[in-house]
Amino acid sequence: MKNVLSNKILAWYDNHQRDLPWRRYRGFKDRIYKVLVSEFMLQQTQVKTVIPFFNKFIKVFPNLKKLSKANLEKVYKLWQGLGYYSRAKNLLNTAKIVQSEYEGILPADYEILKSFPGIGEYTASAIMAIAFDEDFIGIDGNVERFVARLFGYKNNEKNFKKIIFLKLKEIKPKKNFSQFAQALMEMGALVCAPQNPRCNICPVQRNCISFKKKNFNYKIFNKKKINIKKYYLLYASKRNKILFFNSKNKLLQDFVNLPLVDYKKNLFDMNFKKNIFQFEGKPKIIKKDYVHNISNIKMLIKIVLFKKIKKINNNKFYWINYDRIDNSLLSNFSKKFIELVKTKKIKYV
Repeated sequence: MKNVLSNKILAWYDNHQRDLPWRRYRGFKDRIYKVLVSEFMLQQTQVKTVIPFFNKFIKVFPNLKKLSKANLEKVYKLWQGLGYYSRAKNLLNTAKIVQSEYEGILPADYEILKSFPGIGEYTASAIMAIAFDEDFIGIDGNVERFVARLFGYKNNEKNFKKIIFLKLKEIKPKKNFSQFAQALMEMGALVCAPQNPRCNICPVQRNCISFKKKNFNYKIFNKKKINIKKYYLLYASKRNKILFFNSKNKLLQDFVNLPLVDYKKNLFDMNFKKNIFQFEGKPKIIKKDYVHNISNIKMLIKIVLFKKIKKINNNKFYWINYDRIDNSLLSNFSKKFIELVKTKKIKYV
C-alpha cells in the first residue's frame, strides 16, 4: 500500500503541478533561496496572493546576499499588501544571520533552521524537504486535510496531529522527498479542496475512506476566540501636515501610524493635555465605532478630530507632510482612516 499510494501521488504531481515562480531556479543555491522566501510568504497566505509579491521581491532581492544588506523599510515596502509584516522582518533577520554566520549558505539542518527568526517546525520541515530533498514533510492545512480524509480521521481524535504524522510516515517514498512534499501540498490545494473536493480527478480516490463514506467533513470546528480592544484614534492636521505617532502595539510597530490611545472616558481631562498635547477648541468624537481587524483582534475605534494643536508635549508624536505620506511606511490601518477624512466622510464642524 505504501508504494502504491506514494507512486500514484507522485505520478499525478508530475503531470499536474503548477508552474510556480519558486519552482523555477537556475541552480541549487538559487533553489534554496527561492524556497526560503516563498515559505515565509506562504505562511497563512494563499499561493495566488503570494505570486506577484514573490516576483517583485525576487526582482529587487535576487539572492540572499543582497537581501541581507537591505534595510527593513525597503523590505516592508515590497511586503505592503501581503500582511503579517513580522514575516518580512524575520526573513530579513534570518538572511542577515545566514550571511554573517554561515557564509551565506542556508544550513541543511532542521534544528539550526528552527533557531532562525520566524522559522518553526513546519517551515523548517518544508525547507528541509523541498529545498534539500531530505526525509521531512511540512504538514500544513492542505496536507493535514488530504491525509485526514484519505484515512478517515477527524480533528477531534485524540493525538490527531500525531496520527497524521504517523500516517504520512507510512506512505512516504524512500526517495524524491522534495517532489512528494510538494505533491501532497498540491493535492490539498488543487484536488482535496476544503469545499467540493474534486474526487473525480483524485489519483487515490479508490483508497480514500472519506470518498467511500461520502463524508468529507474531517474538521470539527472550534470557534476562534476574538479579542475586542477599544481605542480612540486621534486625527489632527495643520499646514498640509498630519499628526502621527510611534506605536507600542506589536501589530503596528515599525510602521507610520495615526495616534491611537486606549479607550478612557476621561481622555480629554487636564492630565491628557499635560502628557500628550495642548489643543484649542473642543475635540469632536465621532459616535460611530469603526471596526478594524488585525489577526484575532477586533479593534473598535472612535475617531477624535482636533481643530488645532497648539503644542506637543510628547516626543512620540510627530508631523508628516501630505506630499510625503506616500513615501512613508504607512500602515494599512492608517491608510484606511486617512482616506475616510480625505473623502470627507468624517469632518470637524
